[in-house]
Amino acid sequence: MSDTGQSLEHAAIPVLHDETHHENWYSQPQINSIGNLPNLTGYLEHHAPSTDGSFAIYIAPGNVTLVSKRLYESIPEQHRPPLDANDAGNPVAFRVGSSTQEALGSTVMPVVLTDATSGRRFCIKLYALVLENMLMGMFIGTEGINFIERTDWGRGRVTYNMKFRNGRWVQVVHNIHVGE
Repeated sequence: MSDTGQSLEHAAIPVLHDETHHENWYSQPQINSIGNLPNLTGYLEHHAPSTDGSFAIYIAPGNVTLVSKRLYESIPEQHRPPLDANDAGNPVAFRVGSSTQEALGSTVMPVVLTDATSGRRFCIKLYALVLENMLMGMFIGTEGINFIERTDWGRGRVTYNMKFRNGRWVQVVHNIHVGE
């Protein structure tokens, strides 16, 4: 592959959820966690040739979706979604630990996931604030994420049952590894 970045075979990857044209904003963005326990693995549609494009996601109580600057900047520039500076300086409260970070801006972050039932990949595009310092690639707050219908924990894994506006159901499984 070229130095412009690897790409998943994305011609057939359907987008099941897209917040690109939604009027999104966070009045008082906050998460009720320190965001350090991955419970989902996502993939970048376009990534550096030296990686497989995978990154850790933590889904937990909160009203905001966040992406780390490091993950955002790992997307090759020609494929990187634009950073909206209008959200720069927006404070994000981390309720556990009582800390705050200011957003560098916002973006619509494409996340590729795999349906555990069919083995097919699909994409969700989430409006996210970009933060300088995060413990993992992405945080998704459960408040406002209306496509996760049910979450089951057990047998060393987390299973997300997702239903999208088009009526399509998918199941995404994350195996929990010792040390996570």
